[in-house]
Amino acid sequence: MTFTAGEQRELVNSFLDTGFCVVEQAFTREQAGRATEILWHRIEQKTTIRRNDPSTWPASYDIEEHLDEPEIIGTFTDRLAAAIELIEGPGRWRGVRRWGLWPVNFSVGADQPWDFPSRGYHIDGNYFLHTLTCPHQGLLVIGLFTNIEPKGGGTILAVGSHRQTARLLARHATGIPHRQLFEEVLATPIGNFHEVTGQAGDVVLAHPFLFHTRGMKHLGPPRVISNTEAALRAPMNLNRPDPGDYSPLELSIIDALMTEPDEPVGARLCRF
Repeated sequence: MTFTAGEQRELVNSFLDTGFCVVEQAFTREQAGRATEILWHRIEQKTTIRRNDPSTWPASYDIEEHLDEPEIIGTFTDRLAAAIELIEGPGRWRGVRRWGLWPVNFSVGADQPWDFPSRGYHIDGNYFLHTLTCPHQGLLVIGLFTNIEPKGGGTILAVGSHRQTARLLARHATGIPHRQLFEEVLATPIGNFHEVTGQAGDVVLAHPFLFHTRGMKHLGPPRVISNTEAALRAPMNLNRPDPGDYSPLELSIIDALMTEPDEPVGARLCRF
């Protein structure tokens, strides 16, 4: 399913305004269900966790491996690929269709009053040196494989934090290690917290510089998502001769470097 011109504008504007956009029904709920069946089979192969026995459920469990069954690869649809190309620019995505980490949230924070967490904030990419134009991350891709209702354990995004990250990276022209980046960005309060909710089959395309963390889960069945990256073929170019050649991803970074930051709503000091 392709996007209308209006849908394309909506996706791009959302990404430029907030640092993320949501591709609704990037894959079908039926595809999500088949993929989740495979995931549960793998969990029960590896652990004593049993899908139908809540007494075996930990607060969270992550499958840190690529699952290559056709039912899972098939959820990386042409619709999702088109959305990635829209944000990264035509022909600039490496085109790898594969999901990565599978975080399952059973009941994180269920024994505490629900709130936006103050810990665990990070950006992905612990295997490379972070620079302003680094191609390795491209976009953070968050696929929803189960429905997520409010307070249902959705990822928490610190909207606008990608701008703080961009300005920091501009001061480290030769790059900065992963943990040092966290420390320096999080030395300043972040806020504008947004809880990801949606239907199975929705996918969030988030800025690679956007800080996020695991949300508290008070409601609903186990929440299943998968995170991966949409890496670029080459480093971003923030000095293109033709301004019409900039991708929305590149424009978001240029805007961050040229715009004075606003005080985020609900700002608080957070940590990794």
